[in-house]
Amino acid sequence: MAVVGASPVTFISESTNPGKQYQIPLWEITITSGVASAATWMTAVGLSGTDESTLVPTLLAGLLHQGLIAVPPS
Repeated sequence: MAVVGASPVTFISESTNPGKQYQIPLWEITITSGVASAATWMTAVGLSGTDESTLVPTLLAGLLHQGLIAVPPS
């Protein structure tokens, strides 16, 4: 299930295309067992290197921890 939040998650690439800005749509982010992921989106846009392995997972974990993205209320 997609997450809720205020806006798409935006970041600047460090490895795939350094300096390029990306936006992850909220509907592409899932939370499973307390872990936020955008794995399908990352594969679709061809994210690689530290963007895929560290940057996006760390960014999503921080947003989840701060309550800026969350599982939709049921």
